Amino acid sequence: MELYKTTVFRVSIQFAAIFVVLSVITLLSVYYFTIYEVETQAENELYFELKELEEYYDDQGFDSLLKTITQRDEYGQALNHYYTLVKNDNQFIAGSEFLLRKEAESEYEKYGIQYYKLAGYLGTDDHEVFVKYARLELGDGLSLLVGQAQNSFTELREHVFNALLYAVLITLILALIVGTYMGKFVLSRINAIDKGMDKVIESDFTQVLKVPENEDEFQALTIKLNTMLERIKNLIKGMRQVSDNIAHDLRSPLTRMRSRLEVTLLQNRDEQEYREVMVKVIEDCDELLKTFNALLAITQAESGVFRDNLEEVDLSNLVDELAELYHVVVEDSGLRFNWKKPTEKIVVYGSRHSLVQAVYTLLENAIKYTPKGGEVTIEVSNTEGIPSIIVRDTGPGIPENERKRVLERFQRLESDRSKPGNGLGLSMVDAVVKLHHAELILSDNNPGLKVEIKFVDTQKPSI
Repeated sequence: MELYKTTVFRVSIQFAAIFVVLSVITLLSVYYFTIYEVETQAENELYFELKELEEYYDDQGFDSLLKTITQRDEYGQALNHYYTLVKNDNQFIAGSEFLLRKEAESEYEKYGIQYYKLAGYLGTDDHEVFVKYARLELGDGLSLLVGQAQNSFTELREHVFNALLYAVLITLILALIVGTYMGKFVLSRINAIDKGMDKVIESDFTQVLKVPENEDEFQALTIKLNTMLERIKNLIKGMRQVSDNIAHDLRSPLTRMRSRLEVTLLQNRDEQEYREVMVKVIEDCDELLKTFNALLAITQAESGVFRDNLEEVDLSNLVDELAELYHVVVEDSGLRFNWKKPTEKIVVYGSRHSLVQAVYTLLENAIKYTPKGGEVTIEVSNTEGIPSIIVRDTGPGIPENERKRVLERFQRLESDRSKPGNGLGLSMVDAVVKLHHAELILSDNNPGLKVEIKFVDTQKPSI
């Protein structure tokens, strides 16, 4: 991946652009605030000096004012201050004639004082002077002009503008440097993950990504990817095992079907014999259909097909319906049937159809493996606010070291090989339990097996 296409690089540039804009706004604010303060200060100085000279004129008269203007202008020019006394028709009397140039431009009037700006060359100086001055009419046909050079203010404006320009350029350069560094850093870590994933794409599912030492998002991502790879590896392993088991389990009934049909065709038989063969073939077909239906139910539960039809399920009502249906079947099998009905309504979020399949399978297994005279019990409880469905039997049970294995597809105990079945029942129950974010617990019933579906999360599962 090219560096400039990385998200980190683009984000760095975006943040740099934002920072530049904020810097420009800040510097412009400083710039205009500085200009305002300097102009206000110059205006106040001119105003107070004019008022001071006006009072001096009122108290001391024309001759004293004329002498003061001449002295102040003589010494003031060294400090960039200018004083001029004129008649109202701009006829020069004393001070600096520089303020009477025609280039002067009127700016504004404030408190009866007119303010001007003027730019020009003074005397033999080779540099231009920028002056702000104010004019006040004293009466008796006289006007007083007081000015102040603004060259330092102009230089300040240029310095601030240059600082603004340099700040923008430096920020952009730093942003490019930081963006490039961060982009390369992140890209190097992503490339390490990318190389590992390339091997996975080449069907090397034994690949394990190296987990970074730093506790950051890349470490978390790598751990998640390794977990996903382990999950994929197990799924592929399970798929291969299931494929082998399906081939093995389908071969037996198909072989029986073919043998029966082949033997039947070797000699003529009467209608009754043909009927008996067809009945056995249909039984073999039913066995195959049960296997495929069980696999389909497991696949639907694991893929989350039922999540689109989640609803409130009353466990008491669900089990009550199944108990009413099965108590006759249990008793006909020579077993005792107990149904412990709760006194309260127990509700969970789930797929009613898949839960019925799971409980149906548990009851079928309990009936199948419990010897005559034994007992099958089903109950719904709500212990400590956790709903549960419990099925107990008094059969041989399942050894503790085999309980995890029997949840896998096509896995059966050696002692049960002679009994009908395909080893998919508990696998389907386990898939339904996981769909509902519940727990499947197999334990001893002393004697027999106790199977509990514990709904630890009664809220609607997230999709």
